[in-house]
Amino acid sequence: MAIEYKNSLKNITTTGSDQVVYTCPTSTSLLKFMAIVKGFTIYNTTGGAGTVDIKVVDTSAGVTARIVKHFTASDFTTKATVNAVSEGPIVLESADVLKIDTSVAANVLVNVMEISDELRGV
Repeated sequence: MAIEYKNSLKNITTTGSDQVVYTCPTSTSLLKFMAIVKGFTIYNTTGGAGTVDIKVVDTSAGVTARIVKHFTASDFTTKATVNAVSEGPIVLESADVLKIDTSVAANVLVNVMEISDELRGV
């Protein structure tokens, strides 16, 4: 089993639509992947309040983007920072996608622990 820590930094300028912030690597015939989102910080870079939806696409279940965390305008005020994993990490399986939909411009920092496991006996 190999563990690798990665950061994904994104500047969100397109608002009102899903923006991909991280995609778990796709498993192969030799390696199986999963990821644990340990940190997910969103900073409101604008002069006004906004809303934020954190979404996950569960590709193995054929599920489209579903909201897993919502921040209201009172949470995401001018120059405020919110933490999308304050209540616990988000676990992603192979090829799952983490997305954000915000009504204002924001900077996003995602800290991920990627785990790969060599498949034996294949």
